[in-house]
Amino acid sequence: MKTGPILFITGLLLFMLGIYLSTYIASLGVLLSVGGGMMLGVSSYFMGTHQVKQRKRVKRP
Repeated sequence: MKTGPILFITGLLLFMLGIYLSTYIASLGVLLSVGGGMMLGVSSYFMGTHQVKQRKRVKRP
């Protein structure tokens, strides 16, 4: 599997877990939310830079 989707899913789960935990333990919830948000940002970079190979154009007369 590629790096982007793995980071996205992991970051999303950490972010959501951090939001839930912040209602009980604020400091731990904030740390998990910030870490998950950073992982979401990195995954969007990897997904955005993935480019499809360009096809060679055929010259038509």
